[in-house]
Amino acid sequence: MAEISTLPDDVLDLGRGLIPRPVFLLGCARSGTSIFGEALAAHPDVTYLFELSPTWNSIVEEGADHRLEGSAATAEVARQVYAELSQRLRGEPGEVLLEKNPKHVLRLPFLAELFPWARFLHIVRDGRDTAASLMFRNRGAAWGHLQVPGWRELLERYGVENHVRCAHQWRIAVETARADGARLGGNYLEVRYEDLVAGPLAVVERALAFMGLDVREEVAGFCGRIQDETAGSYHALKQVRHYVDNHSRRIGRYRENLEPEQIAEVESACGELLRELGYLG
Repeated sequence: MAEISTLPDDVLDLGRGLIPRPVFLLGCARSGTSIFGEALAAHPDVTYLFELSPTWNSIVEEGADHRLEGSAATAEVARQVYAELSQRLRGEPGEVLLEKNPKHVLRLPFLAELFPWARFLHIVRDGRDTAASLMFRNRGAAWGHLQVPGWRELLERYGVENHVRCAHQWRIAVETARADGARLGGNYLEVRYEDLVAGPLAVVERALAFMGLDVREEVAGFCGRIQDETAGSYHALKQVRHYVDNHSRRIGRYRENLEPEQIAEVESACGELLRELGYLG
């Protein structure tokens, strides 16, 4: 549960003093974390950090995949993390430190051990649309994006059917984060990508309230740039390289990108979770 950690009190006090308002934005890769993060970062009281994976990798060693358990959060690791992240704050009163990082979808136990006072935002997207987006960077002999537990076996099993392995990638990532998030009580909030695209200001306002912030003019202005249609649409910074101009809308893009038999195979791979989330009847 939230506010519980096995780290020594003096270490946790150090962290609270250096980083009093940490927020971690997570989600399976290609689920809208970047554009959601930019919308939240438009708030003047937010210091936004984009995927500090090199920093995390320099402090804690990764294993066979990107999963990190709470046991990896030792006192020494905690001190290093607090020092590194606090250097990036502007130091203004009431400031929120927001890091967006898809890897964190597999690292909630680790982060909650380091920051039991943190808030965690999880954005979830329809697994069929996510798979359609993932598959263009996750095909052939190379595995792309998030290394979920069992990714090597999935790569070996679905060497050609990359849409299927991407469906499993989404399923494992989302199931893991939701199970971990359920243990965090009120420090965990889940939002939907489809709601963000359809009504961006309402979703961002809810997330900011969760972070202890109100909506500012800058935020509302940014939300006006988010739309479902891809023609002439704004694309999140650093994500343009992932964009493939093969769909007219973001919501339901799988209908344009996947063949009927591919859709059936994706739904077979992750249908139980799709139904649980209300994406599949």
